[in-house]
Amino acid sequence: MRKKIKILLSVVLIIVAVTIADGIYCTNVIHTTYYSFTNDKNDAAMHFVLISDLHNKEFGEDNVRLVNKIKEQNPDFIAVDGDMVTRYFEDDSVMKELLSQLTEIAPVYCCLGNHERDLADKIDFESEINSTGALLLDNEYIEFDTGNGTVLIGGMSDYPYYEYDAPDYDNDERYFWDDFKEASENQYSILLHHQPEYIGNIVTDSNVDLVLCGHTHGGLIRLPFIGGLFAPNQGFFPEYDTGQFDFGTTHMVITSGLGNSNPLFRINNCAEICVIDIN
Repeated sequence: MRKKIKILLSVVLIIVAVTIADGIYCTNVIHTTYYSFTNDKNDAAMHFVLISDLHNKEFGEDNVRLVNKIKEQNPDFIAVDGDMVTRYFEDDSVMKELLSQLTEIAPVYCCLGNHERDLADKIDFESEINSTGALLLDNEYIEFDTGNGTVLIGGMSDYPYYEYDAPDYDNDERYFWDDFKEASENQYSILLHHQPEYIGNIVTDSNVDLVLCGHTHGGLIRLPFIGGLFAPNQGFFPEYDTGQFDFGTTHMVITSGLGNSNPLFRINNCAEICVIDIN
């Protein structure tokens, strides 16, 4: 009996040690995930990087490891999908330092996440982000010239159909969304929107080609053969955790992101940048 207890304790200790080691590794090592999509609307092709959910984390001094990893990709532009700060700290210096370095690599386009929105009365994010040379797309879009044609890149700050806006949904997000859908009929379009659990409900018949999201942290703990354990707003075993999701002709990519908004480890779920090719 004593021998069995010792064996059981040894197994438990090994599992705990492996889990902690994996958590340390995944929290501090950046993996790269690749995606490729087809542009059927014009000849525009592009190669870009998606990042999200930094939450003030630094991968080396001044995020040197993260910057170098993105630079290696030689992207046409860099999409930054929100939550670069953490709502508990009125400090955006890590975000600004990173954005300043990224703008030396390629044009940088940003949208807001829920943590930025929670700090909006304390930090002027439009001014702070744009001062770095990056461009905040907050319910607006631009035409990006690829050399072989243009694509639309838009950023929507929030889901446009919250119950508190019913029944007329008279808000900036709704008007932007209607305009962006119409503009997407004849041009390839990319939408930055932080929270996938909301946008996933309305994209199917939108003409929008690609939606880029974060927010989920990949489910934080990823279980083999099951997926993410928990995501904000979705709860346990979220429908949208990380990866590619398809809605008719609209594709959605959710990045697991880079940092955490809490002290928990990422388990089986490394920090991530996404590299996306449109051909």
